[in-house]
Amino acid sequence: MLRARVVPCRGLSLLECLVGLALGLVIVAAVAAQYVATGQSARLQAAQSQMTEDAQIALQLLSSELMMAGYARPQALVQGADGKPRWQTALQSEPPLRACDAGFVSPASTTEALCAGSGSTAAFEVRYQADEFNTVPLSGSTRPSDCLGNGLNASAGGYFTSNRWYVAISQGRSELRCASQLGNPGQPLVDNVEALALWFAEAQSSEAELPARYVRASQVISFARVRSVRLCLLMRSTDAVLAAEDAATYLDCDGVTQTSVDRRLRRAFHTTVALRNRSGA
Repeated sequence: MLRARVVPCRGLSLLECLVGLALGLVIVAAVAAQYVATGQSARLQAAQSQMTEDAQIALQLLSSELMMAGYARPQALVQGADGKPRWQTALQSEPPLRACDAGFVSPASTTEALCAGSGSTAAFEVRYQADEFNTVPLSGSTRPSDCLGNGLNASAGGYFTSNRWYVAISQGRSELRCASQLGNPGQPLVDNVEALALWFAEAQSSEAELPARYVRASQVISFARVRSVRLCLLMRSTDAVLAAEDAATYLDCDGVTQTSVDRRLRRAFHTTVALRNRSGA
């Protein structure tokens, strides 16, 4: 009769167990680190994409408004003080653009736009004749609207709007807002806009076409002579996406290196807008 031979099983030694455990921990740590790095990279990319998208929307809104500054339909061809013929409009005697380096005293007021004595961000107001082509008309009519979609009231010569653009903080959120002289409070249009900076290319006379340099609003002699505007928007990410050990440094609108402590991304976006209408010149 054949008998089966039993081979005794031997267990692992303590040293082998420790080595295996150490190798397993190294692998798990590497996988976890890769997962965390991938997630952090994805959050950074999403935040950067959102900032870029928000900046593009905000710059498009502001650029469109500035290009409309001073627009008005011609009423009559008259002779200017220089003897040259020019079109007379309902906005002939009014500056098409006003701006303040530190913002307005009361952005949503129906009174004249007065500059604030202190503030960290600029603001501007544009005035132009509105119609169903350069604004969004009210539903079912051709009545034009202001920057918030409110219907304008007709006055002598047509519909006119004065839109004021500024940055405000509400409930911890920094927003690009617009208000009009209709008396309605300003409403947010784009979130996460932290600052607005403006520079103006002013001609030396009303007839000069090549301004020498860009200056701040407080240095402008006459906004009727402004030929172009340089814009800068400082955007920030919605959430704190930077790691605690990362240096949160960025360049502001003046090109100065700044450091933030809230772990949010920040980036300055620039553009230049040529003013096409100078009826107040």
